[in-house]
Amino acid sequence: MKQNQRLPYFILASVAGLWTLFFPYFHEDFLNRFFYMPFLGIIAATVANTTPAAAGIVYFPILTRLHIHPVTAVQFSLIIQAYGMGLGTFRWFMVNKKLFIANVIPVCLVGGIGGVVTGIVFVPIDNPGMLTLIFNSIAFIFSQIIFFSILFQHKYPNLTVDLTVPNAALLLLFSFLGGLVSGWIGFGIDTMFYFILTVIFKINPAVAIVTSISLMAAGSLAGTILNIMLNEVPLSLWYSAVPGVTVAGLFLAAYIAMKIGPKNVLILFTFLLSVDFFTTLWTQNTIPIPQTIRTLVTYVLVVYLIVIHVQIFKKSYKQIGADLGQFKPDRSPLQ
Repeated sequence: MKQNQRLPYFILASVAGLWTLFFPYFHEDFLNRFFYMPFLGIIAATVANTTPAAAGIVYFPILTRLHIHPVTAVQFSLIIQAYGMGLGTFRWFMVNKKLFIANVIPVCLVGGIGGVVTGIVFVPIDNPGMLTLIFNSIAFIFSQIIFFSILFQHKYPNLTVDLTVPNAALLLLFSFLGGLVSGWIGFGIDTMFYFILTVIFKINPAVAIVTSISLMAAGSLAGTILNIMLNEVPLSLWYSAVPGVTVAGLFLAAYIAMKIGPKNVLILFTFLLSVDFFTTLWTQNTIPIPQTIRTLVTYVLVVYLIVIHVQIFKKSYKQIGADLGQFKPDRSPLQ
């Protein structure tokens, strides 16, 4: 038990030593261009290791707004997720091995890695405008699914999946599609896998999230290896983000998940993703849209987003009231 408790600190010390050792090779880029990456790494790794959304869902919109090329942002997301979500998988395994659905992981790895290879090697997307639009559209769709999963709180009684032939075929198909999207925009297989588990198989969300984290870590590793073989990967960005990702992956993510819950983290970032989608829709020129239609669609989506957030707030408020109602004071405040 004591060895398990000390192991994260040993990993932290080892990473700190290696990071310091390689500092002379990356210090110019780190100090002049990417000094903000440790802080961004903390935020992204916390989201990646507590929710069904990979770190790319944070990195891509922020890095592209900071004038990092979209293709570079995708490559970076995969390489940092291979490291950060790998740490998160290790950390959650130490917390509770039962959070992983072991029998579905091999099937989903085959489909997911096959999709990543297809997206990077056979049908890559190099158009920055199209890549940004695809990212924001998919992220917006995922965020709305998350909103509705919060609003309609169904029961999730299952902890395992019966791996029949139809179930295995379904998992293989959606893992491939998720891997394909991950090869294009840097995330997707984890979010898609999470919703397949919760919506179709009624798996407990905590188990679904942790299992999806391990799957995204493996898919990101496959994408990283391919990009190293075929492209020039952004190592300076990766090096700059490692301190924050290490701290969050080993310590902060599990702590925050237990303290404030992944739902609150998720609501914040899905809101930010929705705002980023509106910005992209308003400014993009990849698909020609008349300004009148663009304005109308944007206003409709803004009203929709306000309404759904009001509904989420009302539901949370009622839940807090119900929880407080369970605790009756021993005496009147006037006594």
